[in-house]
Amino acid sequence: MPINRAALIACLSLLAACSPQAADSTGDVAADVVTPAAAAVTSAAAVTPAADEADTAATLAGTLEEDQQARAAAGCSVPDDVAFLQDIRIYCDMPADVQAFIARENSCEHIAGEEPYDDARSRELEAATARFCDDREKIFANLVARHRDDCAIRQALIGVNLRYDLSPDLDLKPCEG
Repeated sequence: MPINRAALIACLSLLAACSPQAADSTGDVAADVVTPAAAAVTSAAAVTPAADEADTAATLAGTLEEDQQARAAAGCSVPDDVAFLQDIRIYCDMPADVQAFIARENSCEHIAGEEPYDDARSRELEAATARFCDDREKIFANLVARHRDDCAIRQALIGVNLRYDLSPDLDLKPCEG
């Protein structure tokens, strides 16, 4: 079973935030503040030995400033549901069906990191999982087939596939030439 990198990053950032060291910190809080995104990048880089995986983690979670800069430079209004930096960067250059998938996938990744702390929340998360996560591999494969002749979209979809471990058997290759 492939590891979902975004879910791993979310879990690692939660662990970093809930660590005894973080809870017992009595020093200068302002000087020691680490954003969850920075903690996720740091934690992910520490546990992923391959440089390309660390690079992937770095593009998933940016700082608030990087996020705001990417949204300002995007060229269109990027929905708040699109939270991963690399997705923000490519969003406006994609056709509507790919944009919708990116927003859906970001929502799915967000839900994957949520805790079902009671029965009501568990039902809420189950409904959201059905809405945002069900059939994601099938939808992605259809997007790949629909946009197979557009090299720019194909390259973006290769990145999406790598970020979210959607279809490792799809054998997506960049355009030649």
